[in-house]
Amino acid sequence: MNDDSTGRNLPRSASGALPDPQFLGEFAKVIESWAKATTAGETEEAESAAMQAFSLACEEACKNPRPSLLLNQEANDLERKGDWSEAEAVRRKILVLEESTGDFGLIAKAQMDLSAFFRLLGRLDEASQFACAATASARRTNLFPLVVMALVCEVRCALERGDSAKALAAASEALGLIEAGKMYDPMRAKALTSRARCLVVQGRLTEAAPDLDSSWELLQATSGSWMMTMPGPIGARANWWEVKSQLESRKGNLGSAREAMTQAIDYHRRSEGPHALLALARALERLGELSKAIGEVAEEARALNEAQAIRKDLRLPSKVGSRSDPPR
Repeated sequence: MNDDSTGRNLPRSASGALPDPQFLGEFAKVIESWAKATTAGETEEAESAAMQAFSLACEEACKNPRPSLLLNQEANDLERKGDWSEAEAVRRKILVLEESTGDFGLIAKAQMDLSAFFRLLGRLDEASQFACAATASARRTNLFPLVVMALVCEVRCALERGDSAKALAAASEALGLIEAGKMYDPMRAKALTSRARCLVVQGRLTEAAPDLDSSWELLQATSGSWMMTMPGPIGARANWWEVKSQLESRKGNLGSAREAMTQAIDYHRRSEGPHALLALARALERLGELSKAIGEVAEEARALNEAQAIRKDLRLPSKVGSRSDPPR
């Protein structure tokens, strides 16, 4: 991301140059159309513009791939193969490459990717360090959405390390940074779910429920749209149902908790990659626990057997993450 008189915060090509002016002009017009349609509540028009913007961005990325983009693809391939040491080396190389650009937006993204990578491996101290570094980098940009993303990354690390107070503080800050407007509602929904998760962990159920309800209302605004084929919206709903399950379980409604976890699993199955698979395994393990608690032994066995098979296929260095840990 770069400050430039012709385009602010735009990705550079492999040569380091900004995309051609024709692309910039066309992309800017599409984004403006999307923003206007979103603000006006014109769902179909907004979705059409979003699809066009996505298509343009993909086309430009194929024409002028950045070196870090190619390395990221390599890292993803290595992770799918379970070659964790090589994947780590590539991800660290990406960070060095982005640091050489002096672009704190790109640096923050690389740091968040490393944080997620180490959470996947259960190396939580390193994951937390990179999450905090990503937040520091993001704060040096003028992009509040990037700061929100980094703070949510901190929330996940803090929860997995058992520091619910730190997690809640980061989640609350993230929510407070999001500007008003319909175009930020998907981000707001995720932040509300994140804060609700923290409150549930602390046993503050009456405070968590309104956040979860508000998040659901915002998520429903895009139900049935083409965006439901995208990892972000799918993951947001998987997370929501997991927190709903945790809330119902804390209230003693084990049947409702089990049904909610079943919904979460349905969404997890729609995503791909090691992070999604680990999230699915954790959700299945939790489903097994809930099934056992209500006497459904056969369902418990099915869920736990599938979770075990997934973990085996992932070829992680060791079994990482507890069954109630938050997903990616």
